[in-house]
Amino acid sequence: MDICIHRTITTGVDTLRARVEHNMARGANKFCTKWKLADTGNNKFVWLGNITDMEGMGAFLTTKEEVQWDKDNACIYKIYTMSEISE
Repeated sequence: MDICIHRTITTGVDTLRARVEHNMARGANKFCTKWKLADTGNNKFVWLGNITDMEGMGAFLTTKEEVQWDKDNACIYKIYTMSEISE
């Protein structure tokens, strides 16, 4: 399932990019096969990913470590699901 995460991070998008790369190395790649992170200016971002296990992603993002990281970096986001629109 393709998802989109959109919002802000006060410590900057490069901080988020480093965290995503760190998370992929520590196991997030088990449920996320592809991802892109775009800096949209003023500490705002759009993250796109192909998630193969939504429950796994949910469990990963709600660990104490991840919740604390989000608080420490003022990373506030909303997650949206996406689907292809075709003719």
